[in-house]
Amino acid sequence: MNSVAERMIELVDWPSYRVATGPAATLGGALHGLLSSGNVDEASAAWSDIEEHVFSQGTIYSAAEPTVSVMLAALIEDQPSWRSGRILDLLFYIVRGFSATDSSLQGRCRDRAREGLWLLVRWALTHEGWARDNALEVIEVIDPDRVEFIRSAVVEH
Repeated sequence: MNSVAERMIELVDWPSYRVATGPAATLGGALHGLLSSGNVDEASAAWSDIEEHVFSQGTIYSAAEPTVSVMLAALIEDQPSWRSGRILDLLFYIVRGFSATDSSLQGRCRDRAREGLWLLVRWALTHEGWARDNALEVIEVIDPDRVEFIRSAVVEH
Protein backbone atom coordinates (compact mmCIF):
# COMPACT_ATOMS: atom_id res chain seq x y z
CA MET A 1 0.00 0.00 0.00
CA ASN A 2 1.29 3.44 -0.81
CA SER A 3 2.25 5.66 2.08
CA VAL A 4 -0.12 8.48 1.08
CA ALA A 5 -3.21 6.27 1.21
CA GLU A 6 -1.99 4.62 4.40
CA ARG A 7 -1.44 8.00 6.05
CA MET A 8 -4.86 9.22 4.93
CA ILE A 9 -6.48 6.19 6.56
CA GLU A 10 -4.61 6.96 9.78
CA LEU A 11 -5.65 10.62 9.77
CA VAL A 12 -9.39 9.95 9.59
CA ASP A 13 -11.33 9.72 12.83
CA TRP A 14 -13.33 6.75 11.53
CA PRO A 15 -15.53 6.25 14.65
CA SER A 16 -16.93 9.77 14.12
CA TYR A 17 -18.37 8.62 10.77
CA ARG A 18 -21.20 6.20 10.12
CA VAL A 19 -21.71 3.13 7.99
CA ALA A 20 -24.91 1.14 7.48
CA THR A 21 -24.44 -0.76 10.73
CA GLY A 22 -23.44 2.15 12.98
CA PRO A 23 -20.12 3.86 13.76
CA ALA A 24 -17.41 3.32 11.13
CA ALA A 25 -14.81 2.26 13.73
CA THR A 26 -13.56 -0.73 11.71
CA LEU A 27 -13.73 0.81 8.24
CA GLY A 28 -10.17 2.12 8.26
CA GLY A 29 -8.94 -1.42 8.90
CA ALA A 30 -11.09 -2.78 6.07
CA LEU A 31 -9.75 -0.15 3.65
CA HIS A 32 -6.21 -0.92 4.77
CA GLY A 33 -6.92 -4.61 4.15
CA LEU A 34 -8.13 -3.88 0.64
CA LEU A 35 -5.22 -1.61 -0.23
CA SER A 36 -2.64 -4.03 1.12
CA SER A 37 -4.26 -7.17 -0.32
CA GLY A 38 -1.82 -9.54 -1.93
CA ASN A 39 -4.31 -11.56 -3.95
CA VAL A 40 -7.96 -11.85 -4.98
CA ASP A 41 -8.99 -13.72 -1.82
CA GLU A 42 -7.54 -11.05 0.46
CA ALA A 43 -9.19 -8.29 -1.57
CA SER A 44 -12.53 -10.15 -1.44
CA ALA A 45 -12.26 -10.58 2.32
CA ALA A 46 -11.65 -6.85 2.78
CA TRP A 47 -14.46 -6.04 0.33
CA SER A 48 -16.93 -7.97 2.49
CA ASP A 49 -16.21 -5.47 5.29
CA ILE A 50 -16.76 -2.52 2.94
CA GLU A 51 -19.73 -3.57 0.78
CA GLU A 52 -23.07 -3.14 2.56
CA HIS A 53 -21.29 -0.88 5.06
CA VAL A 54 -20.06 2.30 3.29
CA PHE A 55 -22.75 1.79 0.65
CA SER A 56 -25.76 -0.48 0.66
CA GLN A 57 -28.32 -0.83 -2.11
CA GLY A 58 -27.69 2.63 -3.48
CA THR A 59 -27.47 4.32 -0.09
CA ILE A 60 -24.23 5.89 1.11
CA TYR A 61 -23.28 6.75 4.67
CA SER A 62 -21.10 9.53 6.05
CA ALA A 63 -17.93 7.38 5.97
CA ALA A 64 -18.20 7.48 2.17
CA GLU A 65 -16.84 11.02 2.10
CA PRO A 66 -13.33 10.33 3.50
CA THR A 67 -13.32 6.97 1.70
CA VAL A 68 -13.37 8.80 -1.64
CA SER A 69 -10.16 10.61 -0.76
CA VAL A 70 -8.46 7.40 0.40
CA MET A 71 -9.41 5.57 -2.81
CA LEU A 72 -8.10 8.41 -4.98
CA ALA A 73 -4.84 8.41 -3.02
CA ALA A 74 -4.57 4.67 -3.68
CA LEU A 75 -4.73 5.33 -7.42
CA ILE A 76 -1.62 7.50 -7.47
CA GLU A 77 0.30 4.23 -7.81
CA ASP A 78 -0.46 1.42 -10.20
CA GLN A 79 -2.52 -1.33 -8.60
CA PRO A 80 -2.97 -4.99 -9.41
CA SER A 81 -6.30 -5.70 -11.07
CA TRP A 82 -7.82 -7.38 -8.00
CA ARG A 83 -7.31 -4.14 -6.11
CA SER A 84 -7.95 -1.51 -8.77
CA GLY A 85 -11.27 -3.07 -9.73
CA ARG A 86 -12.49 -2.81 -6.16
CA ILE A 87 -11.12 0.72 -5.74
CA LEU A 88 -12.89 1.99 -8.85
CA ASP A 89 -16.07 0.05 -8.01
CA LEU A 90 -16.11 1.61 -4.56
CA LEU A 91 -15.70 5.08 -6.03
CA PHE A 92 -18.51 4.38 -8.50
CA TYR A 93 -20.93 3.08 -5.86
CA ILE A 94 -20.21 6.07 -3.64
CA VAL A 95 -20.61 8.78 -6.28
CA ARG A 96 -23.78 7.11 -7.59
CA GLY A 97 -25.27 6.69 -4.13
CA PHE A 98 -27.58 8.91 -2.14
CA SER A 99 -28.13 9.47 1.55
CA ALA A 100 -31.51 9.21 3.20
CA THR A 101 -30.34 11.31 6.15
CA ASP A 102 -27.93 13.87 4.63
CA SER A 103 -29.06 15.46 1.38
CA SER A 104 -25.67 17.08 0.78
CA LEU A 105 -23.55 13.92 1.21
CA GLN A 106 -23.78 12.85 -2.44
CA GLY A 107 -22.65 16.29 -3.60
CA ARG A 108 -19.74 16.35 -1.15
CA CYS A 109 -18.62 12.90 -2.26
CA ARG A 110 -18.82 13.93 -5.91
CA ASP A 111 -16.89 17.12 -5.13
CA ARG A 112 -14.13 15.07 -3.51
CA ALA A 113 -14.05 12.70 -6.45
CA ARG A 114 -13.89 15.66 -8.84
CA GLU A 115 -10.70 16.74 -7.07
CA GLY A 116 -9.18 13.57 -8.52
CA LEU A 117 -10.64 13.97 -11.99
CA TRP A 118 -7.31 14.19 -13.79
CA LEU A 119 -5.97 11.25 -11.81
CA LEU A 120 -8.96 9.24 -13.05
CA VAL A 121 -8.33 10.47 -16.60
CA ARG A 122 -4.70 9.37 -16.32
CA TRP A 123 -5.92 5.97 -15.11
CA ALA A 124 -8.21 5.70 -18.14
CA LEU A 125 -5.38 6.73 -20.48
CA THR A 126 -2.89 4.22 -19.11
CA HIS A 127 -5.16 1.19 -18.71
CA GLU A 128 -7.25 -0.89 -21.07
CA GLY A 129 -10.47 -2.86 -20.95
CA TRP A 130 -12.54 -2.84 -17.79
CA ALA A 131 -9.95 -0.83 -15.81
CA ARG A 132 -10.30 2.02 -18.30
CA ASP A 133 -14.07 1.59 -18.52
CA ASN A 134 -14.49 1.66 -14.72
CA ALA A 135 -12.56 4.93 -14.49
CA LEU A 136 -14.67 6.41 -17.28
CA GLU A 137 -17.88 5.39 -15.47
CA VAL A 138 -16.78 7.33 -12.40
CA ILE A 139 -15.85 10.32 -14.58
CA GLU A 140 -19.25 10.18 -16.28
CA VAL A 141 -20.97 10.60 -12.91
CA ILE A 142 -18.72 13.30 -11.47
CA ASP A 143 -18.19 15.38 -14.60
CA PRO A 144 -20.83 14.60 -17.22
CA ASP A 145 -20.09 17.83 -19.10
CA ARG A 146 -16.52 16.73 -19.90
CA VAL A 147 -16.94 12.97 -20.25
CA GLU A 148 -17.26 12.99 -24.05
CA PHE A 149 -14.15 15.14 -24.41
CA ILE A 150 -12.31 12.78 -22.08
CA ARG A 151 -13.58 9.65 -23.86
CA SER A 152 -12.39 11.01 -27.20
CA ALA A 153 -8.95 11.80 -25.74
CA VAL A 154 -8.72 8.25 -24.37
CA VAL A 155 -9.67 6.76 -27.75
CA GLU A 156 -7.10 8.93 -29.56
CA HIS A 157 -4.43 7.93 -27.06
